[in-house]
Formats: sequence, C-alpha cells, structure tokens
Amino acid sequence: MGKMEFIITMYPEILLSFVILILVFYGINLSILKLSIGTLLIIGAVTIQLWVGSFYGSDYLIWWTDGLLLTNSWILISKIIIVVSSVSLLLMYRSVYQEEAFSGIQDKEENEGSWIILILIVALSSLLLVSSVNWLSIYLAMELQTLTLFILAAIKRDSAYSTEAGLKYFVLGAMSSGLFLFGCALLYGGSGEISIQGINSVLTADVGKILITVSLLFKLSVAPFHMWAPDVYEGAPTITTALLATVPKVAIFSILVQIGPVTNIILICALLSIIYGSIGALNQTKLKRLLAYSGIGHMGFTLFGVAIGSFESIQASFIYMIVYIIMSICSFSIILSLNLTKNLIVEVSGLSRDNPIMASTLGLIFLSTAGIPPLAGFLSKWFILLAGVSSGYYLISIIIVISSVIAGVYYVRLVQIIYFPFGSGEYSMLIWQKVLKKEKRIDFSKSVLIGFTFFIVLFLIISPNFLLQITHDATISLYM
Repeated sequence: MGKMEFIITMYPEILLSFVILILVFYGINLSILKLSIGTLLIIGAVTIQLWVGSFYGSDYLIWWTDGLLLTNSWILISKIIIVVSSVSLLLMYRSVYQEEAFSGIQDKEENEGSWIILILIVALSSLLLVSSVNWLSIYLAMELQTLTLFILAAIKRDSAYSTEAGLKYFVLGAMSSGLFLFGCALLYGGSGEISIQGINSVLTADVGKILITVSLLFKLSVAPFHMWAPDVYEGAPTITTALLATVPKVAIFSILVQIGPVTNIILICALLSIIYGSIGALNQTKLKRLLAYSGIGHMGFTLFGVAIGSFESIQASFIYMIVYIIMSICSFSIILSLNLTKNLIVEVSGLSRDNPIMASTLGLIFLSTAGIPPLAGFLSKWFILLAGVSSGYYLISIIIVISSVIAGVYYVRLVQIIYFPFGSGEYSMLIWQKVLKKEKRIDFSKSVLIGFTFFIVLFLIISPNFLLQITHDATISLYM
C-alpha cells in the first residue's frame, strides 16, 4: 500500500485523534465549537470510510501497523453504526444549564466541554476496537473505552448514586480487564501468536479464549456477568446511560464475532440473559433500571445468533443489533425530552393527555422493543428465531418465545401507564410536581432524531432490502 493509500485509510482515526487533542489543549471554553467540530468530524469520518471502501475493495490490511488493524465490510458497517450512534448522542445533548442529569454540578461549562470530549474519545476507541486483529490493540482500545465510560458514569461528583455507579463499573471493569489479559497470556504461551487469525488457526477452544470471551461478555452486560448494569444505568446521567446502551455494545459485539468465541459458553449465557432480562424487569419501578434489564435480554438475542454460528444466524444477529441501536436511540431521545424528575415509570403517566404525539411514539417504540408486529423489533426477533429453528435449536427457540411473551408484559404495562394514568397513592406528589413544572419545548435536533428513528421502526418491515443487503455483505467478509 502506498503513502497516499495509507493517509486516506487511516485518516478518520488520525483526524479524530488530532481534534480530540486540540479540544483538550485549546478548546476549554469553546463548548459550542466542540459540539460542532465533533459532529462534523464524525460525519466526515464515515464519509471517508465509505469512500475508501468503494475504491480499495472490501478486504485489505494496513501494512504499516504490522497486522494490528484490519478493514473489511463487517468492520466498515460496524464503524458506520458507531459513527451514527455517536452523532445521535451529540444531537441528544442539551446544554447543561437545562439538563437535569447534570444538575448540582459545579463548573457546568467545564463539564459540558468535558462530556463532549469524552464521547469523542469513546467513538475513537470504538473505531479502533472494531478494526483490531491483534490482542494488544484490542486490549488498548477496550481499556481506553472502559476508562472513559467510568469517568462519564461518575461525572456527577455531587451525587452519591453517580459515584456509586462509577465505582462499581470501575471495580468490575478492572476484574474483566484482568481476565482478558490473563487469557491473552495463556493464548500466547500456548500458540506463540498474538494475532487473532494466527491463534484461531492453532487453537479452537482453550482456557485463554474462554477467559477472553467471559471478559467481552461482561462488557455486553450479559448474564451472569450483568451485575453492574442496573446500578450503573440508574446512577449515571441519562445521557451517559444512552451512551452505555449503544456505542460500546456495537464495538464489543463486532470484535466478539471476529475473534470466534467459545460457542458453548455463548449459548448458555445467551439463554440465561434472555430469561433473566425478561423476569428481572417485571417488578421494576425505575425506568432506567427497566431499560437495563431490557438490554440484558436483547444482548441475549444477539448472542444466540452468534452461538449458532451459521451464516444466516450471524447476519440475523447483526440485523438485531442494528435495530436495537435504532430503538434505543429513539427511546432515550424521548426520555431525555420528557425531562423526568426521578426517572420513575409512573412519571410517564398521563403523557397521552399532555403530549399525544410523544405518547404514541414512545408507546410504539416500547411495543417494537417487545417484538410486536409489524414493527422493526418483530422483524429482528423473527430472523433470530428463524435461524435457531433452521439450525435445530427447537427447545431453546421455544424457551426464547416464552421469555419474549413474559418480557412483553412489562412493555405493555408501560404503554398502559402512558394511556391510562393513575394519580393516587405514594406517587401523587410526583404527579403534582409534573403538573406544576413548566413544560419545555423539544429542540429541533431531538425532534429530527426522534422522527427519523421512529420512521425506520415503523416502515423497516415494509422494505428491509437495504438492511439485508449491507448485513449480507458484511457477514460474507468474515469468511474471506
């Protein structure tokens, strides 16, 4: 590869790195500029990646990194999802002077700029992670992502809940990183290789690969390694919770598929996640904890396709991940727009009378997340179950269907609360507080984001050809 090809290929990551450094050293008081540069930067990165992919084919190695980074269709599509998710989070972002998630923080302008820089660092680490084909580059990119998320979870320094969330994520994340490093050491000692392709050609199932798989499952909040998710989701600011539910999961899922994990462990954890995510959310009263358990169940669905290991199942998992990200972006955009006080489920009570359009949008998103036809969530679940039945996993498919029915109960309950409010009992004070609180208009960026994602959720099942084509091309590149 020539020098020109090298510059074009690595341009997005290098450009993002330089902009982050510039913002850190010179942009302390330019919060609006940070947001603008960050958004344009990420959009430019995906445009360049698409251009490079169209000119240089679907499979090439960056020669100067000595096999540390790889680019193919799977990685390219994963990067596009990461970029779109990062741009969506920046569009969700509101000024910290109005954001309840940052209330009580001193030096709000500084924290506003810090949050924007940190989300750019998460985007950079995720882009590097999905391209990594070497255990060293995977570990460095994953640790950069984890440490940044730890800071974002604990960014509300005056909140005990945020501090607890950051501490739990840090301690359990350190344990996960230790398992990953120990697994890498065992694989290197047994094979003498540090590249993924070299190890897969020598070892198919090893203790080291089991430890690495467990470490990545922790990052995805998959049962029984999910213990951090509900507390961190609840304690972190809502915008940080939206970040935790989207960008890191895409990156970890992408690299998990590429390394060829131990399928038996993946299958067991996927089944446990689906069951636990369905049952654990039934008695929840806080919205973010419910979304945490919901995310555990959804990650179980994606891993079920990975555990099957066929071409169709991996494609179905990729489709499920994309649809899950779209639904998460839409739901968190609405939740941030509602400006809830305590993030309790009862706070959406009566939303159909206050804002009928927002109520119908949120209700349909919850129904799509439950897998009700003809919404996009049903399409993604259908592809996963079709792959399971086609591969002979009849009993597991039946268990998954039963768990999905159970999970549908709390989604339908949310829709019921939206349209059939109740104002008595221990939550009456919260309802009166919501009545007395001044209503704020939804800004234009959130309106566009909600409208675009909601359109995809409604009409994806009518014309899914584009999604099927890009996931098909991405999955093919894994076998080349």
